[in-house]
Parts: sequence; structure tokens; C-alpha cells
Amino acid sequence: MSPTQDQCHAPDSPVAPSAKSRLEISDSAKDGMKGAVKVATLALGMTAQATQNIPYLGAISTALTEFMKIQDEVDQCKDECKATMAHAKEMKRMVERFRDKCIESGRGEGALNTSLRDAFSELEEIVLECILTLQKCKVDPKRKRDRVRLYLKRSDLAKSVKECSSKLAKAVQQFNTTLQVDQVIILEDMRLTLNNIRETQTSGVSQVKTPVVSSKWRLRAANSIFHGREAEVKTAVDLFTRRAPARVAVLGPGGIGKTSVALAILHDPAVRALYDDRRCFMSCEATTTADAVVRSLADALGGSIADNSSFEAACHRLFSQLETMSGIICLDNLETPLDADKPALEVLLNEIAALPSIALLITSRDTSIPTIKWTSPPLPHIQPFSPEAALATWDDICDQHDEYAMKLVDAVDSMPLAVTLLARMAAVEGSAKRIWDRWEKEHIDLVRTGGKKHRLYSVAESIDLSLRALSDRNAVIDVLCIICLFPEGLWEGYIPRLESAFRDHSMSVSHYLAELRQFSLIYVEEPPRGWLSEITRFYTLSPIRHHILQHYLSDDMFITLADHAVKHSWASDGLWELGLGRIGPCRDHCLRLAMLQPSRIDQAALLLQALDETESRGLEPRTQANILRQLGLVLSKRQGGLTDARAMYERAVRIHEQLGEKCDLFSDWVEWIRTCLGESDENGGLCEPLEDMQGAISTAWRSGRDASIWGSDGSLFNEYRIVANAQHMVNEERRRLDMSIIHRSGLYSDSTSTANLHAGHGFWGQEKECFIRLLQESAPPWDLALILETHRTLGHVRTALPHSETDVEDSEQAKDFDAEERESGDGRGGDAEGDGEERTREPAKPAYQGGRSED
Repeated sequence: MSPTQDQCHAPDSPVAPSAKSRLEISDSAKDGMKGAVKVATLALGMTAQATQNIPYLGAISTALTEFMKIQDEVDQCKDECKATMAHAKEMKRMVERFRDKCIESGRGEGALNTSLRDAFSELEEIVLECILTLQKCKVDPKRKRDRVRLYLKRSDLAKSVKECSSKLAKAVQQFNTTLQVDQVIILEDMRLTLNNIRETQTSGVSQVKTPVVSSKWRLRAANSIFHGREAEVKTAVDLFTRRAPARVAVLGPGGIGKTSVALAILHDPAVRALYDDRRCFMSCEATTTADAVVRSLADALGGSIADNSSFEAACHRLFSQLETMSGIICLDNLETPLDADKPALEVLLNEIAALPSIALLITSRDTSIPTIKWTSPPLPHIQPFSPEAALATWDDICDQHDEYAMKLVDAVDSMPLAVTLLARMAAVEGSAKRIWDRWEKEHIDLVRTGGKKHRLYSVAESIDLSLRALSDRNAVIDVLCIICLFPEGLWEGYIPRLESAFRDHSMSVSHYLAELRQFSLIYVEEPPRGWLSEITRFYTLSPIRHHILQHYLSDDMFITLADHAVKHSWASDGLWELGLGRIGPCRDHCLRLAMLQPSRIDQAALLLQALDETESRGLEPRTQANILRQLGLVLSKRQGGLTDARAMYERAVRIHEQLGEKCDLFSDWVEWIRTCLGESDENGGLCEPLEDMQGAISTAWRSGRDASIWGSDGSLFNEYRIVANAQHMVNEERRRLDMSIIHRSGLYSDSTSTANLHAGHGFWGQEKECFIRLLQESAPPWDLALILETHRTLGHVRTALPHSETDVEDSEQAKDFDAEERESGDGRGGDAEGDGEERTREPAKPAYQGGRSED
């Protein structure tokens, strides 16, 4: 048969494998097979696994075709082999004729009755026996021993081949008697006609019935631009080919590319080889009931159902034909009828899942799909593009990408629909930069093509389609607004704080989060196994976030959230940026909060605008100073922001000096000194002149004493350490410059340096205990001798590192050290750190050693 003929007689849609093969072909028999024998065996094996229906006839025809090719490879008994092949050719012709008649009738599945199926099963066994026999007639040309063996056994082989030929001839005769093709088809048509008459009489309408299902099903072409979904497609194809008939769901948010994935699965070569023309793709977007789905499905399968048929009758008529067929049906956008007619649709999908040889593929935004037996493991929810796949898609549309294309892709979190629409716009505009400039002003409202509002041409419309399916829509959107205010996501630990804001709603925040997950409007990032559930993160894609905040966040809702954010200290930069951009009540409320409670605001832009507002309105200086101090704190946390932070503290200092606020003045100077220490660590040296640093330190000590702020509870321990460490840093710098030490730091570790005596060695508690005891004596700073003596009094003598000499004799060393300090009358040795005369003689070993440790 020519290639053209082979193609014409290919199976309609090879049947999905049944639970068990009707033939047992041992692995040992397969091992030695090669060439046409191996191909024929594989074809027969697949046929024997198939459900016996019309596509099966194509499969058995293919197996016979491969079987006949063995004749070209046999080396012995060629005449006997020719007779066998003649019978096989006749059998193939009969099968194909019967198959064509079945297809022409439109209802031929019923023609394969029990007797015919038994006859085909017997034929499978005969063909397998013939293959195994003819294999023995082949010889390996490289092995002389095989040729000798075949020559000696040629008579036995000839006898075996003749027996196979005889069995095949009897099978041909049996089929001549059993098939009676024309009579079978006529009888089947008569049966269908009678059924149609009964249905017509029941409905009271005379009509002519057309077949519900044709031999070729409607299938849309796959998308030509398709990147980054290889893993998802491969996983699904494996399920359809290895677990047939599989039932697979492709789930994910709108615009994520579910339809493209489904079409790629249907057009995969392995799926095409399995189902051929019996691959159906049907969009449910225009269907709102299960009845509409059944009628649209019948249309997609090449048939129709009478308009006056009930839903039950339509289902029965459709499924009675599909019951003996093999194929794959894809229901795209199933969320539309699922939302409108869920109970009936559950029944419908259960009926489809019960079909023995029909595979099912669905796509849906709604993840609460009917509880049929879905094939395991389920596909993971479809994720956004990888950056590489997004840019490859862009390049297919625009030929190339630049930095602005990369910015746009990143701005929409690589959502496939948004990337595709932006690339189309850039191709029209001729510049990704122009699109980027518009994006910064319009955000997601920009991402649409044409004037028609359709989910495929507008990201906003695609999002709104999901929002319309929500039950308690307003409340759920309010929760979504909160998530959208956090670009990095909302942590589960925040949820209990939000419950109070939603106490007037009928359901809990957790319930609304579950509904958002159901409709794929948010993603959930679970913590690693064994971690706290509080670090579960709820987040949404950038296009959804921009759309919700632009169109669904009310002023009242924003003000409520801003108040809760300040109260519970969980605001993000996104909240305040959004508020400043909403001219009117929202912006005014943000500024009011920043002026009244600046310590609760961690956004520099808001604080700066609040500062301008206080100055323009002539508000009291104390409010300005509080904003300046908080602004300094926020700026100090930024990379490279220490210098700007120090400028804010200097302005606060001037205001508090004018007001005579000594407590606030102390706090301002401590923060100013802290930024100096931080910048000095970054730069490897003092960032301010020595005299300026020393002046700030002295002013801080003096302000603290004048304000009597130290108390006795040790609450200002950290402030003390900041100032003392700054003095130590100044002293080290003076020492490096060979300058005299004028002011003492009160810190000590050895005779040449001062630092943290206990920090890093597990003795931080002893350090603070000493600090609290010293506060009972006086306000800081303190002399070194007093600090060491207090440590000894508290029993901290042996708290230094193991190699330190810390015993009773150390008290004498401390006295020597203190005397050395008192004796330094040349102006170069007044520091209690032991460097008064270290340049002229070896000083006594101090009581506390061991690296850089604090007093």
C-alpha cells in the first residue's frame, strides 16, 4: 500500500489503553526482535491494549500493515510466508472496508458487537503467533552459525509457517461470515431510526436526527508563540499517555496562559498519535449553564442536539455515542459555567469522567473544580513566565528587547497576557521606552490593545472577570486591597490584627483569603516544613495589585487601613506612597498621621512632606523637631543615608536648644553620634573633625546630667554605650595622631586600646549590671578605677577571657594604672585607658584583657 493509502486508513483516533492487554508478550520474546518484527510486535501490543471500537479498527489495520512488512526480511520459507501475507492483506482489506462503512453511518460504534470483539481478540492472538514464527525465519548476516541452524531446521520452520497461514486463512473465512458489513450497518441504522421516531413521538415534533458525534472533532490551532511551559506540558502529556484516559486540570489566574498550555498539550505529537482526529477543544466562555455546555460540546464534536431535548436527554444521547469512542475533550474557561450552574456542571463532568476511553482536560481560574477522580499527581498551578520566557515572547513579537522592555516585563511580574499586550504596543509604537513612560503614569490601565473590552485584549478586563465571580464581593476585595498594599506580600502573622478591622463583616479574614485563593487572585508561599506558619506569605501579581489599588480601594477603606497601620506598626512604603498619590482625604490623612505620630512612620517621602507642611502652616517647632528626629532615623537605615540623617538631627538639635528641651537634646546628640559611628565604620575613619566629635560627646554627657535622665533602672544603657564608644574612637584617633588624651571614655581592655570588655564573650549581662550599680553613685561618665572596682564588688573578677590575669593582685595593678593616670601632668596621659606613659615604659598589666571588650 502506498504512503497515501496508509495515511487514508490511519486510525481515526487510536484508542486509549484499557486496564490490561489482551495479549501477553513476554520480555524475553521482545529482547531478540529487530526491524519489522519489532515494529509489528509493538503495533500489535498497542492494539491489544486498546478498547475495541471504531478507532480500534484503524489500529488493527496498522498492525496488519506492519506485519506484512516482515516478508521483506525473512531468509527461509519465503513461499510459505507469501501465502501468509496474502491472507493478512485480505484481512486488512476487510477490516478497512468495515471501518469505512462504520464511519459513513455516523453511528457505527454499535456495530462492534460481542461476537465481533471476540473475533478480533482471536485475530490478535493469531497475528502474534505468526510474528513469533516468522521471526525464526530471520538470520543475522554476521553470524554464520545462525545461517547453518536455519538451514538444518528449514523443514520444521516451513511446517510452522504453513500452520500460521492456515490459521490466518480460517480467520479470514470467519470474518467473511461474521462481519456481513452491509447487513450490520443496515440493522444499526434501523435501530437508530426507530429510536429517533420514539424521541420524536415523545416530543410531539417530527424531525430528522443528525449524528451527535462525527469522526473528526473541532480543534483550534496551537499558539505559534509559546515559551517557558515545557515542564507543564510534558507533565500533562505523560499523564495522558501513561494513565489514559487521564483527567487533568490546568489551573491559574486569568492571563497566565492556561489556554496556551492546553492547546500545546492537545497538539503534542504523543497526544496526536494517541487520539488523532478525536481531539476536541471547546471554549466555555459563552456558556453559562451545563445544558449549554452539552450542546456546545455536541457542536464541537461535529454533531447537534435537538433544541427541544431536555438536559438529561441531551446528555444521554451524547454520552451513549461517546461511551464506545476514544478521544480527548478540552473544556476551556470552565469557570464561567462552573460559577453559574455548579451543581449541574458537577453532574456533567462526572458523566464525562465515567466514559471509559474519553480523556478530559479543563482550564479554570476557579480552583474549586468538581470532585471527580482527577488523575494524580495534579498539575501545579500555572505560574508567571520566567524572565527568559517573557523576553523570548517579547522578541517573537518585537524582534528584540532593550532595557525598557526588561523594565516592563519586571513591572508586570512576567504575567504572560501583560507581556504579550505590552510587546504588541511596543511593536506598534516602535519604542519600548515610550511604553515605559506611559506605564509610569497609567500603570495597568495602559495594558490593553484595541477599543474592545475583552479579557484577551485587556488585563484589567481579565482581572474584573475573576472579581465578578466573588461571593461577598465587597468584603473580599477589601481584603485583596490590603494584600495589594504590600508589594512583597502580607504575612500570616498580620491576620489576627486585621480581624478587628473586619469585625463588622459576616465572615473572617481567613475565609476571604480562601476565596481569593479559590479564584487564583492571590498566591500563597508556604514556609519550609517545620517552620512557623506565621511566615506564610500571601501575595498577588503586579497587574492585579495596580488594578485593585487604582479602581477598588475607597478613601474610607484607605483611611481605616492607615489608622490600623499606625496603631499596629505594620505599614509598608506602598501604603504611604499610595496615600500621597491620592490627592484629597487620603493624602491629608497621611500627613496628619505623620505630624501627630511621626515615630510610627517609616517612609521618608511622607515625613519630608509632613515637615514641609508644618513649616508652611507655622506649626509649633516641637512638632517639626519630632519629625526631623524620625526622619533622621529612617534615613540612617538607607544605604548611604547616614550623612543626610545627621543633617536632620542637627536641625532637631537647634530646635530643642531654642526650646530648652534637655532630654530631647540628649536624644538628638546620641543619634547624631550614632550616625557618626556608623559612617566611620563604613569609611574606616572618623567622618567628622575630631573637635566636632568631641564637642558632640561632651554636650551629650552634659545634657544627660542637666536633664537628670539617667535614673537607676539601666533603661538608657544603649545610649551610654554609644557615647562612650564614640569617646573611645576619638581617643584612638588622637593616639594615632600622637595627640594627648583629654577626655576619658571609661572603657578599658588593655594598656593600648579601649573597647567592649564583655560584648562577644557572653558577658553582656555583667556589663549592664555594672552600669546599673554605677548609676547609684553618679551620672556617667565614670573613672576607670571606679568601673573596675564596681566589677570586683559585683563578683565579676574572673569574667575576662581565660588567658587574662584576673585575680586579687589585679587590684594593685588597677591602682598603679590609676596612679599612672593621675601622674600624667604633661597633658598627654589623662585617659583612664592606660596610655598616659605607654610610650615611655611598659605599663602594668591591667585587670581585664582579652581583645576588644567593653567595661
